[in-house]
Amino acid sequence: MDNRTLTYDDSISWLFNLQFFGIKLGLDNIRALAAAWGNPERRYPVVHVAGTNGKGSTASFIASALQAAGYRTGLYTSPHLVDFTERIRIDGQPILRDAVAEYACRLRPDIDRLNATFFEATTLMAFQHFADQGVDVAVIETGLGGRLDATNIVQPVLTVITSLSLEHREHLGESIEEIAKEKAGIIKPGVPLIAVEAVAPAKDVLIEHCHRFGAEAHIIRPEGEILAYIDIDGMDCRLPEFSDPVRIALIGRHQVENARLAVQALRLLSGLGFGNLTDDCIRDGLREVRRRSGVRGRLERLQTSPELVVDVGHNPSGISAMLESWSAVRDPAATALVFGVLKHKDLVSIFSVLKRFSPCTLTLVEADSHEAQSLPVMQKAARDAGVPAMTAEHVDQAVRESFHRIPCVSTLLFGSHYVVGSFLRGGTKK
Repeated sequence: MDNRTLTYDDSISWLFNLQFFGIKLGLDNIRALAAAWGNPERRYPVVHVAGTNGKGSTASFIASALQAAGYRTGLYTSPHLVDFTERIRIDGQPILRDAVAEYACRLRPDIDRLNATFFEATTLMAFQHFADQGVDVAVIETGLGGRLDATNIVQPVLTVITSLSLEHREHLGESIEEIAKEKAGIIKPGVPLIAVEAVAPAKDVLIEHCHRFGAEAHIIRPEGEILAYIDIDGMDCRLPEFSDPVRIALIGRHQVENARLAVQALRLLSGLGFGNLTDDCIRDGLREVRRRSGVRGRLERLQTSPELVVDVGHNPSGISAMLESWSAVRDPAATALVFGVLKHKDLVSIFSVLKRFSPCTLTLVEADSHEAQSLPVMQKAARDAGVPAMTAEHVDQAVRESFHRIPCVSTLLFGSHYVVGSFLRGGTKK
């Protein structure tokens, strides 16, 4: 195929075919690609965000406040929900499809020459797009880990590490200490770190890395109080950084932690050349994060009659935090759950969480991915945990049938981005 004739659909097909190269942790390819393109990632300040849970929300809070302060802000996150373009955003607006096709045409010879992966290609595309569009700052979320993640060639002004838990152990290690070492790999000489306080072994790793690189370590305790939920649409909170309550557009105890981490990061940024970042801008960033950043899939209500909400919680700690938030605003016994996940997730712990929740019904579905966990494996894990579960062939079928289950009042679709995204691409109504 002539690269000059690539359409958007051609480009996406080519990019996703790169996934068959798998996950290749390492920086050689991305360094070679970036060098061939003049190191676009060095043409703007970067805030680099890693962690197990909350990194997407935290990155979105930071980007939203930077936008409120008038800075043209790039935001790179993964995976997407509905369309590839969501991964690369400027001031909340996804990259244009025509731009993706153009970059794919230009990138393909270098990508093919190096047998680069999907994530390496996508990361370079984001770096170049932000440079071409002249962003004032870019908030870059790691894909997997940190030390050997393709994003880790950036030279950030600030690094951020969100909460840590055991995930991707086949790539990152079997202990929280090993995982912390991988995440700590984003720490750079002289660049301050903002991190959520972790269990002792992980905290010690982060502090040791900071000492080694002469980087200030700011470890944030999970302080803050939820004053009132504004249904699913937000909550009023008290944060130690503010004398008055603040409104946060994402709900849950975990989002208080993410918001507080973002506030501390933003206050540091205000002294690192971003003087327009006033407290009013930070408040606005928390309050308008959905609208400004384009973040999706965090207890996002799609319709009200019947009620349908989606969430991308997909590991035990993320699911537990999400369901705790849901229980604060809805009755679990009146909730129909629809759930699917990728392979390599800790199903024993996940179904232990779901057993405590005791929903009205639970329907298992397979994610729209070659990495999807199979229905038989999920069924067995549910049986072993003593969790009653049904199955459905397709996610839209599961959601549609949940609308008619008595006494269910609400449907909560959650799990892998590929499960939620599959539904969002097709959607369904009563």
